[in-house]
Amino acid sequence: MPTGCKYGTHRVIEPAGVMPQAAWKIDNTMEIRDNEILIRVQTLNIDAASFTQIKKEAEYDDARIGEIMTGIVAKRGKHHNPVTGSGGMLIGSVEQVGPALV
Repeated sequence: MPTGCKYGTHRVIEPAGVMPQAAWKIDNTMEIRDNEILIRVQTLNIDAASFTQIKKEAEYDDARIGEIMTGIVAKRGKHHNPVTGSGGMLIGSVEQVGPALV
């Protein structure tokens, strides 16, 4: 199992040298590093500012809202709205824990 940076910067694709939360794009592959936890996401709770912006952009069309949200994740590796700069919180269950955390 590969060793990960304790700050998670090994997941950052761009820009180099920033923390994962601030990164424009991250590596969201499912193979974890020794210091990571794999979580099966059940629900993603998008913050109000981001969701309002997406609803307006989609003209309140449910299908288009879904397309925009999945497009953000496909492009950035996470839900980090490029317009508002915000994301959300997840609800999920732990699937795997890296050995460095045990």
